[in-house]
Amino acid sequence: MGCPFLEEIVMVYCRAYPVKKMVPKFQINTASPCMGEEYKTCPFFTEVMARMESASEEGAEEFEKNTQREGV
Repeated sequence: MGCPFLEEIVMVYCRAYPVKKMVPKFQINTASPCMGEEYKTCPFFTEVMARMESASEEGAEEFEKNTQREGV
């Protein structure tokens, strides 16, 4: 039998936010933009997506340069 004061709580955090802050999942209600389609308006989400898109474009440009240099 475990300690009666030991409690298990599911925690969540935002990977886009600069500081990993764990939040109990039950405290994020359905009105939270993170839990619905409104997450797309979150400034952290849009910043991360812009960085990922930029990195993807840079990678594609580098790939194209390498294939042209190799004559593929």
